[in-house]
Amino acid sequence: MLGWHISVYRKADDSDPSGDISYGTRVAVWQTGFRGLQWIDQLVKSGKGIDLGGDGYPLRYSIQAGHIIPQILDGPPEANEVWIRGPEDIVNEKWDGKTVINYQEANACQIGEWLFVEAWDES
Repeated sequence: MLGWHISVYRKADDSDPSGDISYGTRVAVWQTGFRGLQWIDQLVKSGKGIDLGGDGYPLRYSIQAGHIIPQILDGPPEANEVWIRGPEDIVNEKWDGKTVINYQEANACQIGEWLFVEAWDES
């Protein structure tokens, strides 16, 4: 599978969005093809998000909820509704296998709230 496994989390505290990651509740998780980060990269390029670095295992970003929640609620861009896995992939009971959006958490996010985005390379 060439693509990304993307998760969005609320922050657990009021720490600096460009500093240490303090994960709170997961807002959404989905799988995409290899172009699945283009919209996130565009947010970073336009100054609406912060690239926290990483090597694909994972890549990390901070993005304000007002820039990402509407797209998640409309269906995350490039999301595979049902996830693809290869014959050699190892999955366990924690593997969702489909796009999951926590609508209660997503709707509770404030426009200016910083969220963490984690993207794992699945190639």
